[in-house]
Amino acid sequence: MTRTTPELAPPLQTCKPHQREYVWPLHNLVEAEPEFAEPIQNVTVATGRDAQLSCTVENLGTYRAAWIKVETKAILTIHHHIITRNYRISLSHSDNRNFILQIRNVQAADKGGYMCQINTVPMKSQVGYLDVLVPPDILDQGSSSDVVVREGANVTLTCKAGGYPTPNITWRREDNEPIPLGAWQGQKVTDPNAVTYEGEVLSITRVSRLHTGAYLCIAANGVPPSVSRRIILHVHFPPVLWIPNQLVGAVAGRDVSLDCHTEAYPASINYWGKRANEMIITNDKMQVVTKERTYKTHIRLTIKNLQPVDFGVYKCFSKNSLGATEGSVRLYEIQPPTSQPTKDTSSIRRQSSEAFPQHQSLGSVKDSTEDSTVSKWKRPVITDRTKEHINTVEDEKGTSEKDSPQLRKEIDEETSSGHPGNHFMWILLFLSFAVFGVTT
Repeated sequence: MTRTTPELAPPLQTCKPHQREYVWPLHNLVEAEPEFAEPIQNVTVATGRDAQLSCTVENLGTYRAAWIKVETKAILTIHHHIITRNYRISLSHSDNRNFILQIRNVQAADKGGYMCQINTVPMKSQVGYLDVLVPPDILDQGSSSDVVVREGANVTLTCKAGGYPTPNITWRREDNEPIPLGAWQGQKVTDPNAVTYEGEVLSITRVSRLHTGAYLCIAANGVPPSVSRRIILHVHFPPVLWIPNQLVGAVAGRDVSLDCHTEAYPASINYWGKRANEMIITNDKMQVVTKERTYKTHIRLTIKNLQPVDFGVYKCFSKNSLGATEGSVRLYEIQPPTSQPTKDTSSIRRQSSEAFPQHQSLGSVKDSTEDSTVSKWKRPVITDRTKEHINTVEDEKGTSEKDSPQLRKEIDEETSSGHPGNHFMWILLFLSFAVFGVTT
């Protein structure tokens, strides 16, 4: 007998009637992401001015925009709130769309990138750059101060400046004189007439006293204001003395002035004296006036109401720490003129000076204002006890101007009477003919 096991029936399955559910479109379930409407414009300002960086966002919705300093990663603002403690930074916003970062009194440290960031996933951002222009500033460290150098040595002046953009350095003298830089290996360094020189370093070869003075180092980079530094170059050298007139004649009873010019640095002690270690001091009889200009000195001695004892040798002395020198002037007496020119002589001198061009002397034979074919007559005018000869020009043409009555009278008298020297010549000529006739 076969035993069979009944098969299990399949499990009962219960099912619910099919129910259709309504599904919303995907674009209505996901919020649209914000986008930047335009890039951030880069800004360039000078220090001390105000700057603005604008970030414009479309469809910001519930998202937030923030400003971040790129270099330091510092959060400056989030949405409508200012996070940084920098009192110079503020935020201006409108319509949940425009976010303007404002920086007052911009400093050099504010230079760099500024990021406008939106907190989407992934994050969206864009960067604008702030460029800060810095006016030039001459740096004390590395720049020369006043320089003292001995004549004949080489000297170098240095000027360092900071700023953005990098400043250009220009040298010039305060008195606008040319800057001769000397020679190097037989070749001139610059044009001897150059008034300015470009570069941080100004090198002068074999400096001389002519280089003494104030030099201006001017730094400029296009951002006002330009700045300058004044550097004085002192060239040391022993005294040098020059006397224009070493022999001076003067009339007793009158005043006379003696001049002396010196050059020295450090400043020299200058004085007049008649003997060594004697200094003439200004008094009622003598006056000493000194004029100084840089390393040059002009010292003038005026002696009033000259007396016989005042004539003699006067010495000008100049001394400084590097040396000493002296020069002398011999003052001698001359006799006063014994007579004055007469009125007629003055008249003749005036006519004579008018007859010749200014470029010719009174004794010139040629008169550029007259025809060279016209005969001329020159006559000397002799004043009492003086050797003054003045040549006048007389035109024998009838069309010439009439002579003054006095002058014509003198000419007629001399023509009729002849000169004494002419009689003597005729006698000699007669004797020579007589002797010649006897011998023949």
